[in-house]
Amino acid sequence: MTTPGPPADPGFDTRLAAYCVVVNEGSILLALWDMRARDPRFVPRWTLPGGGVELGEQPEIAAVREVQEETGYQVHIDTLLSVDTGLIPAHKRFGPTKHPLQTAAVLYAATVTGGDLRFEADGTTSEAAWFPLDEVGSLNRVDRIDTAIRLYQETAHHESSR
Repeated sequence: MTTPGPPADPGFDTRLAAYCVVVNEGSILLALWDMRARDPRFVPRWTLPGGGVELGEQPEIAAVREVQEETGYQVHIDTLLSVDTGLIPAHKRFGPTKHPLQTAAVLYAATVTGGDLRFEADGTTSEAAWFPLDEVGSLNRVDRIDTAIRLYQETAHHESSR
């Protein structure tokens, strides 16, 4: 009997993540992605609350956990909005690497069910805040926010026309 060798290097990394689009009274909940503790040159950007899915964890459980960690709120998942994919070239990734990163982000619409706004301690976000939807365009933000808002608005419009 032979033991197979290590798997071949696929030449890229992957990351599965889950995020929530939480909108209340025309404002969206965002978290400030802030890696300045690891690299003082990093420029923080607003992102959706959410993050990496742990091995064996269901994406919806990860999304709820991440929102609570990053913002202090407990949320209920309302609906799946989309699975958004992306590709980050190796030279644009945070930290030195030779591999590009294929991302898969599960996007959910969610509603706050409890908790109080607070900031994450010792994580990858440093602030959380509510922003009027019409002001999001002026924020330094990740591209995924624009996609998520569009999907949320399309879903809300579709639901209201039923």
